[in-house]
Amino acid sequence: MIPTSKVTESDGYVRFIILSAARTGSNVLASYLNSSEQIVCFRELFNWTAKEYIDFNVAGYDRFSAEDRALRDSDYKRFLQERILCPRPKGVRAVGFKMPYDHFWGYDGLLDWLVQDADLRVLHLKRRNQLRMLVSYKIAKTTGVWLDDKKVTLASKFRPANVPGAIRRPRRSFTRLWRFLRPKRHWQQRREPVTLSEQECRAFFERIENDEAVYIERFHGHPQVELYYEELLDRRKEVLDRVQSFLDIEPRRLTVTMRRQNPEHLRELLANYDELFEAFQGTPYAAFFD
Repeated sequence: MIPTSKVTESDGYVRFIILSAARTGSNVLASYLNSSEQIVCFRELFNWTAKEYIDFNVAGYDRFSAEDRALRDSDYKRFLQERILCPRPKGVRAVGFKMPYDHFWGYDGLLDWLVQDADLRVLHLKRRNQLRMLVSYKIAKTTGVWLDDKKVTLASKFRPANVPGAIRRPRRSFTRLWRFLRPKRHWQQRREPVTLSEQECRAFFERIENDEAVYIERFHGHPQVELYYEELLDRRKEVLDRVQSFLDIEPRRLTVTMRRQNPEHLRELLANYDELFEAFQGTPYAAFFD
C-alpha cells in the first residue's frame, strides 16, 4: 500500500504531483518546494525519453542508478512505493514529483493508477500565455539549454556516476559540457529568433487546451489547486503560501536558484511576430501578443 496522505504526528505525509505541460515553470515550482525542509519534491521521474538517468534532483538519489531505472521501467508501482512514496523522517510533511502530461505516454497504466489514488493532491500548473510556452520550447530545443540554475556547478558534472554514459556517448557528453561552460550571454547572443507558422501555433494552442481539459477531468474529485506561471512570477509569496497551505504546511519563505531564461518581449524572440500578430487579431489568442 502507498503511505496514507493523512498527516500524523509520527510519520505520515501528504502525497502530491505537479501536473503540467512543458515550459510552464514546473522546474521552478519544484525547486521552490524542495527548498523547504518539510517537502521532498522530485522532478521528472517518468521521462521516458531519458534512457540513461532518472531526474530525481533530490539529495541522496543517484540519477544514473541502473537499479532504479530497471525497477521503474519494470514495475513503476514498486518504484514509487519503495523509492519515492516510502517512509520519511518525521519532519517531512509532503512528498511529490513532477508529472508532465506527455510523460504518461511511456508508462502504460500509470495515469489510471495515480487517478485511483483519491488522496493524491494535484498542483495543476498552467501558463496563460501559450505562445510564450511554444517559443520557449523552440528556443530550448535549439540551444539545448532547458533551465538556468545557479547551483549547478562544474564539479557536479564530473562525478564517477557520469563516466559510463560519457564513454558510451562521448560526442553528446562533450556537447552538453560545452553548453554548460559557455557563458549565458554567449548563447543568448547566438540565439536566433524563432519562426513559427500560424498553423503550428493554432495546433499547439488547441493541443494545450485539450490536454488541460483532459487532465482536469481525469483528476476530478482529487484535492486540486490551479496555479499559473504568471502569478508565480508576479505574486510569488502569495502563490507559494497558497501551495504550502494546500499541502498542510505552515507557509514559510521558500527560495530558488533558477533564473528566468527568456524575459524579453516576444517581438525580440519571434522573427515573424508582426505576421502572427495580424493573423491572430480578433481571436481568443490575440492576448498572447504582449
